[in-house]
Amino acid sequence: MKENNFLAITYIMLGMTAFALQDTVIRLLAVDISILQVMFARSVVALILLTLFLKITKKDIIFKTEFPKLSIFRTVMFILAFVFYYIGLHYLTFAEATALFFTAPFFITIFSGIFLREKIGLIRWAIIVYGFIGVLFIVSPNINSFNIYMIYPILCAAGYSANMIIIKYTSEKDNVYTQTLHVYIATIIICPIITFSGIFLDFGNSNSEVLNFLFRDWFFNDPKSLFMIFVVGVSVIFGFIFLFNAYRHGRPYIIAPFEYIFLIWAVILGWFIWSETVDLKTWTGIAIIVSAGIFILYREKVKDQNITTDQPIR
Repeated sequence: MKENNFLAITYIMLGMTAFALQDTVIRLLAVDISILQVMFARSVVALILLTLFLKITKKDIIFKTEFPKLSIFRTVMFILAFVFYYIGLHYLTFAEATALFFTAPFFITIFSGIFLREKIGLIRWAIIVYGFIGVLFIVSPNINSFNIYMIYPILCAAGYSANMIIIKYTSEKDNVYTQTLHVYIATIIICPIITFSGIFLDFGNSNSEVLNFLFRDWFFNDPKSLFMIFVVGVSVIFGFIFLFNAYRHGRPYIIAPFEYIFLIWAVILGWFIWSETVDLKTWTGIAIIVSAGIFILYREKVKDQNITTDQPIR
């Protein structure tokens, strides 16, 4: 594939815009609809569209994995991670939830050092600490103002990062399309199981806001909601294809910083749709997290390593 960094940057910006649209629509849907139903329906649409894309482009549709146990563990962890993210997205501002999710590069670097034995020098460890100071600016960890929902996007970032570490290992034999198909199929299976289990245990009538949010009844008789779910499915497929092609056409250390356009969209859409504003403390935290993430990318270039740049952040 001939290198074209300008085209790759265009792809990465389009991809992150598609994911910003996806999260915006999901946030709107989650006011009335179970997030598990949205994830289930999104995966149905995305699975159909991805299969059509593979057929049209004459690519092999491969479901078999060389790592069955790891693939099961990875897909379950991925699903649970984004359940956490969508909980946070519902209860926080768009900018806060997105910024906290962008701690993923820090976790990927940490996990790479622990599990993949990648050499992480003192400078990068210092950058990670600096990045988490940015998290503290956003979270405000004191007894009077701490928001428990701030934890959920961070849990998502940690789970997503562990998922990426597994993908680094399994990608030697399983291609990216196969691994994506696994996620959609697992979501279609697991979301109804979680929902029916929660209904059976009457979690939907508990005193917990989170359980009440998760275990709502499913319904498919609202045309507007069904259309919005279809938009979500289309967005995730376009986002995936744009990001995949971005990393095929360009150098990762050049294009990866442009993933932070998602944060710009989060601020704009949060203000435009929900009248959300970002205070100086949160802006400071966002600036620290973004600068730390970009500096980690720079250090990987200096050390000729692909750790956080090996996979897109979404």
